[in-house]
Amino acid sequence: MDYLMLVGRFEPIPEGFEAALKLRSVQGKLFEMQTAAALERMLESARSEGVFIKVISGYRSQEHQQMLWEKDISMLMAQGAGYKEAVKEVGRTLALPGFSEHHTGLAADLGTPGDDDVSYTFTRSIQAKWLECNAHKYGFILRYPRLKEHITGIDFEPWHYRYVGVESAVMIRKSGICLEEFLDFYQDKYLFITNRE
Repeated sequence: MDYLMLVGRFEPIPEGFEAALKLRSVQGKLFEMQTAAALERMLESARSEGVFIKVISGYRSQEHQQMLWEKDISMLMAQGAGYKEAVKEVGRTLALPGFSEHHTGLAADLGTPGDDDVSYTFTRSIQAKWLECNAHKYGFILRYPRLKEHITGIDFEPWHYRYVGVESAVMIRKSGICLEEFLDFYQDKYLFITNRE
């Protein structure tokens, strides 16, 4: 498994990837096997410190992503937005089918115990603060940080964490960069490390 694979607004999921993906459940959501194990360790560590983190979303098939895409566009159009306007607005935080990290099983949307869906209010929660300080220790990065929107193509998402492996996550956090920058600057030097995990 390539834990540094880039899937996003400008990079589709590789052809046939999902067919070979092995998944395991964490809080009723599916994740790639090693990602699931790391996520369980992270959630248990948070829980041992009195911080309860809810898993809101994990793996999504392309069909499920298509349904979410169409639903959100339809909802905005019902509120009076034109099609192009709705597509632009939805695309700020929801990837096109085939271009979502959720297809990889490496991404988790996280929240507070009372959350039913993701929310920007999560950024002020004790859960978000705990993740900011600790997620890298378990191989997770905040995938779409503030002030990196021009690079990632996605608005700041305080709930969206991505598994990249511990050594890469530590380097990304320490450097204050996003995954795209890490791959541009450090991939040749650190790729061998993450592929060993």
